[in-house]
Amino acid sequence: TQEDTRMEAIGPKLGVCRFFPALLLLLLSPSLISGERSIMGQTFRVRSGLSFSKGRLMHGVDLNRAGSPLPYTMLSRSAAKIGRNRASLPRLRGAGTAPGANLGEMFASLFTNEGPGTNTFTGIELDTLPPPNTKVAPDWGELEDLVKGFIESDEELAQLREEDSIAPERREVAQSRATLRLFDAPDGMDPDIVLYRDSASWCPYCEKVWMMLEEKRIPYRVEFVPMSSYGRKPESFLRIQPSGAIPVAIIDGKVFPESNDIMSEIEDRYPSHTAMIPMRSTPEGQMFQPMLKLERRLFSAWFGYLVTGFGEKDFLQAADETDKMLEKFDGPYFLGKNISLVDCMFAPFLERMAASLPYYKGIVFRGNQRWQNINRWFEAMEERPSFRGIQSDYYTHVHDLPPQIGGCRFSGDYESYLNEIDGTDDHSWVLPLSDEGGVEPVRLADRNQKLQRIAAVKALVSRHEPVVKFAARAMGESGRGVSAPFSDPYRQTEPRVIPYVDLALRIVSKAMLMGPEATANVLEMIKQSDLPRKETATCLMYLRDRIGVPRDMTFAQARQLRAYLNLVVDNL
Repeated sequence: TQEDTRMEAIGPKLGVCRFFPALLLLLLSPSLISGERSIMGQTFRVRSGLSFSKGRLMHGVDLNRAGSPLPYTMLSRSAAKIGRNRASLPRLRGAGTAPGANLGEMFASLFTNEGPGTNTFTGIELDTLPPPNTKVAPDWGELEDLVKGFIESDEELAQLREEDSIAPERREVAQSRATLRLFDAPDGMDPDIVLYRDSASWCPYCEKVWMMLEEKRIPYRVEFVPMSSYGRKPESFLRIQPSGAIPVAIIDGKVFPESNDIMSEIEDRYPSHTAMIPMRSTPEGQMFQPMLKLERRLFSAWFGYLVTGFGEKDFLQAADETDKMLEKFDGPYFLGKNISLVDCMFAPFLERMAASLPYYKGIVFRGNQRWQNINRWFEAMEERPSFRGIQSDYYTHVHDLPPQIGGCRFSGDYESYLNEIDGTDDHSWVLPLSDEGGVEPVRLADRNQKLQRIAAVKALVSRHEPVVKFAARAMGESGRGVSAPFSDPYRQTEPRVIPYVDLALRIVSKAMLMGPEATANVLEMIKQSDLPRKETATCLMYLRDRIGVPRDMTFAQARQLRAYLNLVVDNL
């Protein structure tokens, strides 16, 4: 009715195996909570219950405020909204942490009538905030000069000097943001292949095509397309692919709308480039199809276990078979000493298994002595320039999976791994960082922390304007919602906080150049900065929780930036 407002949290779709237990729960528990509740000094009649609708288990909370109906109300995994007021929910994965991390502040922002110019998240009039003392940290031009000075004078940073001397389209390591890859082709060449892949580097089916192109070193162009979970696909793409599915490739003018078809066409059309499929007459060729079938079986067992909570035994058996399959030939890859299409097919999902299993199930996959051949495979893949530039990190994967597949189910002893991957423990995103990492190992080639810090500063300095505007969205209007709060593409930048975010990120950059001993200097810069602490911390946490790998930087660089963002947040 007009006087009742429903706040609903929608559960995952129920399979047959969960329908009858859910139905029994509905029959036995028609109303779980009822009575009056006091919220911010106002009395509400509250009734919480379960219902079953369209194959989904619904948990609803009915609120009725005596004397006046509530305006439109929304409750999601990442936010609550009543009328025009909105607040982020505390500590929901992918949503970051609300300032103060308590529900009282959240409800305060929801039930407070703010005037013009007031931010609905904090209730503070941003126009009244004093300007920051911008002189406490180097400006972006000075930071750029400092980075150049470090790179040119320090032998530990020779890798960065070499990268700067080569254009992105010709670098050996795959480039996540490159729109053109030429490899050894002449300048001005117009590649025959255009690959449409997701702009956040989340899609596993895009990844295997991307990796194959990098391994074969075939020139190609990239057109970035959002996934449905975080944006609308442009009409120009929908005219090519009406279903909206990615990846899509246009090869010599012909459209190929499915990943396996793209890979098959690439292999057939470019035989002079590195062969990825063995001859059928060879021992490797005879194992090619059985290995691809095993990949599908492993994927199905993992996926079913991840989304339902059932099937642990089936997954472990498929993982054992995969580990055993890696012993068939002499070498770290599936077909021996040389990488093949089989590795490209396995890579996206082995990578996602390594991330999701500890986080959601409490099972360490990579690094587990039960699967030593899989561990050896990971180490070999991480030495390849293709995989080094494409590989994501556990944090990105565990948050990009739920919006793509409809949710993941927690089970087992997972909490310590969840806290470590989310950076909510006391060490994983806190200085000093270990060289080796934790449940997610740092690649052997990336364990020079100084090199990774400078690389992260270099990336931040080169894109500081869009990064500052992105972080300032934490205080802006939410815009149209999407199923991936990790992305949050339609939130509007709040221009009034840009000067504070800009200064804070310059302090972060300066701290990273100084290294782990920068704590005292950071505290002094913050004291003199006149930064509004709550608003600035909110923006920095928003940015920290949305650093994507490999889209923004490598895992080794991202863990440095996250830790130094926390250093500044903790001192605000």
